[in-house]
Amino acid sequence: MEVDKNKLRVSNLVLAVVLLSAFLNPAVEGYETSYQWLFMLAHYGLFLGGLSLTYRLVKGTPLLLLPSGFIVVLWHLPLYFSLAAAFPTYRALNDVTLALAGALAGAAGGSLSTMWKFSLIVLWMAVDSAYSLVFFSGDPLYSNEVYRFSPYPPTQEIYTAITMWVVMSAVIAYIIAKFVNYMIS
Repeated sequence: MEVDKNKLRVSNLVLAVVLLSAFLNPAVEGYETSYQWLFMLAHYGLFLGGLSLTYRLVKGTPLLLLPSGFIVVLWHLPLYFSLAAAFPTYRALNDVTLALAGALAGAAGGSLSTMWKFSLIVLWMAVDSAYSLVFFSGDPLYSNEVYRFSPYPPTQEIYTAITMWVVMSAVIAYIIAKFVNYMIS
């Protein structure tokens, strides 16, 4: 991996610091056990925080996407999601490894072509859409009906699905805005 020291500026680290500190603090952590949508939002924030930390600064191999993807999928399986929601030790592992997954993806992104980056965004949107449909469907896979230790009742799953759609919509809006800005300039 190469670090581009010319891009090592405070402005390139602001988003990472904001996102990571927004979700790695006791106040937010305390509410994550009460609100499933906030726990899911933290997953996005931690991953994007890690990604923005390395995206412009580190150029790594595309193979870094493999452990990154594994980490993300693992913490979104119902059992591990519920363990991380319920127990502080699992949540700490969840938080650190999701930020690491983002950092790995950011480092890999520095060596990917625009077509690969676009393909990965499309893949993420497809998988995340399918994943949010699990929450929309009312299937209690991510609730205390299936895992008694989970802090979340099934009634929270709809709010989690809505949060996921809002995040996906925001990412698409950002990408379209960047593309339009590129085309205009």
